[in-house]
Amino acid sequence: MKVMLAEYSVCTGMDASLRREGAAMLKTLKAAFEAAGCTVSVPSDFDADFRRTADACDAGLVIAPDEVLADYTEVLEEYCINLGSSPAATRLCADKKEATELLLHNGLYAPRIVREDEPVKCVVKPRTGCGSEGIFISDRPVEKEGYISTEFVEGEHLSVSLAAGKGWILPLTLNRQHININDGIDYDGNDVNISHPATAEIFRAAVTAGHMAGCRGLFGVDVVFGKHPWIVDINPRPTTTIVGVVNVIDANVADLMLMGHFGAMPPEIHRKGTYSFTKRDLEEFL
Repeated sequence: MKVMLAEYSVCTGMDASLRREGAAMLKTLKAAFEAAGCTVSVPSDFDADFRRTADACDAGLVIAPDEVLADYTEVLEEYCINLGSSPAATRLCADKKEATELLLHNGLYAPRIVREDEPVKCVVKPRTGCGSEGIFISDRPVEKEGYISTEFVEGEHLSVSLAAGKGWILPLTLNRQHININDGIDYDGNDVNISHPATAEIFRAAVTAGHMAGCRGLFGVDVVFGKHPWIVDINPRPTTTIVGVVNVIDANVADLMLMGHFGAMPPEIHRKGTYSFTKRDLEEFL
């Protein structure tokens, strides 16, 4: 099978920090698909060569910022099979207001969107966006076009890496995020596959969130764990934690994606050890 892997930050020359993470994901997934017996092609841009490469492949996967992921996924689907989340799912997850309202409506814990007249500590973030870009902390809601204010919740900053197929979502690892909180929120890596007394509860919440959003393929859910697992973001695509995931599970993540689309994923996987990295460690992938 011929597979296209298109990573936006690498192809378009974004800033060095994002390009490090993008290159790490791209090289990790390329190795996984090659180990699964696939021929992997990587486009040189997100324009004409993206279309040419997709047209020459049987299947593909796009990794891109939330605000453009759905559009490029639609282009991909014109030419080959999409191994990731649908354009509809990616648009839902990209809209932080809509995604938060969906989670709350369905009974999951998520930091509520705060009214402008409420004097509470808030996380102010772009309504559409990915990662920690553009996010800052405020002692009250901020009225700013294109931004939403959500209640600040205390707890451990965690994430869950998952693989989704037809009607089945398999939790892969629970991860601790290296988060620095000052005026903003700065991400600096992960401890992948940690032990935690509430792992089962956190997995259930992440799986439910993934089902609600309609995620497929590899995706991630960001969680703040306090009294409850608060779902703070659904990333409908592979995340940087994949660099560690491939080192601690007994399954090939590319096989899981292919089985999830064309067949059935295994009911469980086995995990061993913890893999830790910082953003600086990812320089080796450039």
